[in-house]
Amino acid sequence: MSTQNLIVYSVVLACSVYALWTLMPSAWRRFLAARLVRLPLGSALRVTFQRAATPASGCDCSGCDKVVDLRRTPQSQVITLHRQPRD
Repeated sequence: MSTQNLIVYSVVLACSVYALWTLMPSAWRRFLAARLVRLPLGSALRVTFQRAATPASGCDCSGCDKVVDLRRTPQSQVITLHRQPRD
């Protein structure tokens, strides 16, 4: 096996892990992060997993510390649908 193949396999594996982590439901991500914190990893990964193991701020975003005003009602918008003419 050549060095080029090993590099390609490692890049594909890293991209797959990143995509899996990003697209994973937040409950699964918190569960997995809580398990990964216990591993003897570097301090940067430990901090990242600890942050991922804590629940989000409640606004269902990525935990941006943004204050969300729940009392404000959303503005209604009119949607105009245009039919395609049939030939």
